[in-house]
Amino acid sequence: MRTKYVTVKVSYDTEETWSITLQEIKELFQMMNNLKRNAIILDIEQGVNHDDGQDEWVIRRIAGYDSKK
Repeated sequence: MRTKYVTVKVSYDTEETWSITLQEIKELFQMMNNLKRNAIILDIEQGVNHDDGQDEWVIRRIAGYDSKK
């Protein structure tokens, strides 16, 4: 099987928004996984906190995520 890595930048305004976003990302991955492809989140890193109140998280190497993080 072949592998590609994807980096996604997520900007959000509150921790509640981030929680909802992460849940939606997980649901999206569940819907797209099948016998021919499998995507999991490998790592989530804290990004930059901006003066405008928005935070950024970077989801890297979308291919394995430990939900306990």
